[in-house]
Order: sequence, then structure tokens, then C-alpha cells
Amino acid sequence: MKKFTKAILVLCVIFYACQDEPVSDAEATLKETELNLEDEILASDGEVDETLVLNEESEIILSSSTKSGISAEGSQARGEHYPKLISECKVIDADRSCNNQVAANFWWPVDPTDYDDYYFSSSDDHTLTFSEYSDGTANVKGSTIRGTCVVEIDVWFKDKKDWDAWSAGGGTVKPEGCNVDSLVKEDLHFYVIDSSRSTITSSGDCGEGRVGTFGVEQRPDPNDPETPNLGVIIGPGGALWNTNADDHGLATWGWLTDIDTKERLSIMDFNFTLDCSEECKPCEGDVEELTLEYDWYKKKRVKIYQKRENTCYGTKIFDKVLEPGETFTINGANRDGSFGKYIYIYIGNRCYYYTKIKTNCYVKIGPGYTKGVFNVLGGRSTEGGELCEYEKPDYKCYRHWSCKYYSKCRWGWSWHH
Repeated sequence: MKKFTKAILVLCVIFYACQDEPVSDAEATLKETELNLEDEILASDGEVDETLVLNEESEIILSSSTKSGISAEGSQARGEHYPKLISECKVIDADRSCNNQVAANFWWPVDPTDYDDYYFSSSDDHTLTFSEYSDGTANVKGSTIRGTCVVEIDVWFKDKKDWDAWSAGGGTVKPEGCNVDSLVKEDLHFYVIDSSRSTITSSGDCGEGRVGTFGVEQRPDPNDPETPNLGVIIGPGGALWNTNADDHGLATWGWLTDIDTKERLSIMDFNFTLDCSEECKPCEGDVEELTLEYDWYKKKRVKIYQKRENTCYGTKIFDKVLEPGETFTINGANRDGSFGKYIYIYIGNRCYYYTKIKTNCYVKIGPGYTKGVFNVLGGRSTEGGELCEYEKPDYKCYRHWSCKYYSKCRWGWSWHH
């Protein structure tokens, strides 16, 4: 024990002694020192969860076709009621300046030929978001306004396709807008409106017969062989009526229908650009995705488990021999896409328990969080989206479990676990 304590003290002294040396020399000293203590640094943190049960089924990385399962690459396959949010974008009004019209995101005319009026736009109080999901669906949701007429939009799209699949099925692109000749079809993808899930609700001074809740149907009818199949287009220049051809955008055409009889009452269009830059948020709900870095000098086999739903039984979500510095991404296996309370990391040829990371957002985990030789580079939570940077206290130790009594030693125990 005295010999080990002395080694740790020497380790810490070496670290501080190296601060005035060239970086390369300090790094070489650090690597040599840590490799000499590999058996201690890669030891178990001693906090085995006795409630975790691993059996033969736990060793199977579930196929993507299995309910609540995990693919061999570690990606999550969810049931249709729990699709994974891929992106969430802010809707920006198309400028429509090439046609001398007002900037707008939604057109709902009284007369189908009234191309210069009845444009709805965003405001401080009325905005739209566009969200895409892992099951090939998407959603436009929020509100838009014209005068005192407010329209609440909840329109769903389905059956996402690329240009090859879209055109093979008879789909085409409507030749209109500010940059018809510069639109690259191969850069676009396509949906159709899902009328079974879509509604538009208006209130205020919207005109006679134009207040209430309406259904939404794709226009032209994609099942009508006598009309072109235009669908929903999204991608560079996809807003069509926007002067910047490089702006990511969306356009589609539809009918508003009687919610009960399905009678087609009026036409409408969406034309808008998309700002998909995501702002991070503190961890909320549970963690559903983590990108980790394996920060060790030798390759090792790493297996990661989580508890399945609210049971004690573990399920494997990752299993690979990692190279030094390799990064990898894991996804939750629960029905809501989460990991639950912890992920459990096993390491080495014998794959012994190494440590666990709390993933229920009790700790506001994010990029910069470290547990042993694993660094968090990014991730997402079920309610907050992209994780913000973790504020790592400078007085805590993270890398070496047995150094917890040396508060300033880099290799110490992590109090944030």
C-alpha cells in the first residue's frame, strides 16, 4: 500500500513538474507514467451495481427488426410510436422578392388565382418549426399570421424518398420559383402530406367560412395518374420562391378539407427556408445518445450495457475492440430511446466491470464530461436535444479511481459520478 501511495505521489509530482517543459516532453512523461500504472488506471471503480443482471440474452445486440432493439452498429430501432428526432429547424419566411411579393411561409388564398395576397408570415409571437424523424416522417408545427388571422399548423409528412426513388415512382419537381434552372434534383428529398395526421386551425378575422379546424390533403393527388406527383420537396433551393438558391428550404401544395366530410374547400402552399443550426440545451429527461472518445494508449475490447426499460436485466448496446483515441456513438435501447439511469462500461479481454455513467440527467452531462478513460464529445437528451458543454469542476479528479485523496491530481476519482 505504501509503495502504491508513493507511486501516486510521484505521478502527481511528475505532472506538476512537467508544466514548464515543452508539451511533447510532458506528454511523453505522462504517457510513460500512465502506462506503468495501467493496472490501476483501468481497474474497476469498485461501484458495481448489484441490481444489474446479465444473462445470455444480455450478450445479444438486438437486430433492428426487434422491438425496442439495437442494431449491430449500436443504432437504436424504435417502435413507430417512438421515432427518433433527427433534426429540428426554425422556419424562415421565403423572401419571394423575385416575384415582388411579401415574405411569407404560408399561402391560403380566397381565390386560387389571387397570387398577390393572402400570404401569412412569422412574427415574434407566431413561429413555425420543421422536425424530421428517423422513421421517414416530418412535421411542420406552430403558428403563422396575416393581419388578425392566426393559423395554427400541425401538418405531417411521410414516406421520405431521395430523387432516385421519388422519380422512379413517377414523382417530379414543379418548375417554378426564383431559381428554376439551378435546382439540383439529386440534392433534394421528398415526402407526401399525411392527411390522417394533419390539421390547420384558424382564428380571428380570416374571412367567411375560413375559421375553424380543417384537414390537409396533398395537392395534386399523388394517387391520381392524370396529374403530376409533386409531393413535398426539401433541400437546397427547396423553398422555390426564395432568391438565394443555396438556402435549405421546403415547398409543397395542398388542399384544406372539411374535417368530417373530407370535401376540398380551398388551396394552400408552403414555401419557406430552414435554419437547422441547433442550439444546445442542458440535459433534460434522459440521455438518448452519446458520442464517446476512448482515451487510452492501447487498444482494448469495450462492452457497454444498459438496463432494459425498468427491469434489472441488462442489454448490450456496444461491443468493439477500440483503437487509441477512437470515437464512437451509442444510442439508448428503451422504447423512448433512452439509456435509463446508467450505462455500464466493461473493458479488457476479460471484459470486467470498469465504470458506469449516469444518464438520467441528474448530472448535466455533455461534451467535456469525463469518466475514467472515456470522454463525452457530444450527445442528446430526450427532452432537451443537443447536450451543452459540461462544466467540469477544476478541483475534481476523473481518471484514476485510487487517487481520490489527492484533490488536484488529474488521475483522481470523479465525484460527479
